[in-house]
Amino acid sequence: MKVHWFLPTGGDSRDVLPDEPGAHWRPPSMDYLSQVATACDQLSYEGILTPCGTMCEDAWLSTIALVPVTKRIKFLVAFRPGFLSPTLAAQMASTYQRLSGGRLLINIGGVSPAASRSIPMCGLASVSSAVAPAQRWSAAAAKSPIA
Repeated sequence: MKVHWFLPTGGDSRDVLPDEPGAHWRPPSMDYLSQVATACDQLSYEGILTPCGTMCEDAWLSTIALVPVTKRIKFLVAFRPGFLSPTLAAQMASTYQRLSGGRLLINIGGVSPAASRSIPMCGLASVSSAVAPAQRWSAAAAKSPIA
C-alpha cells in the first residue's frame, strides 16, 4: 500500500479553518515544513501532497527546497492547468525531476479558473483574511489571456 501525507504550505492548525480568536495556528516556516517532510520520509510514506492556492506557499518552490533534507519521499505537487501554461509546467517538471532524482508526482486538477475562485484556499487564519487578496486575484485572473 502506498500512503501519502499532506504538506501544510498554508500553515497548520487543529482545525481546518481556525477562525476563532486565540485559535492555534502554525505558519508554514521552512523549519516546520522540513520537520513534516523528514518525519514522513523516515516513516516510509510514499509521498506528500502539496496544495496550490493563493494562501499557500508555492508548491513547486516549497517542495524542491525540501529535497536536500529528505532521502526518498516523493512530492505530489498540485497543478491547475488554467493557471500555468502547459509548456512552462512541462519545463518546470522536467527540471524538477532532474534536480530531485525523479521524486516529483503531479496532481492535475480539473477545476476551471472561474470555478476555482469559489473554492476556499488553504491555510487561512480566517476566512475574512483571504477575501480582499482573493478578490484582487480574481479580478486579475478574469482579465488573463490564459484563462
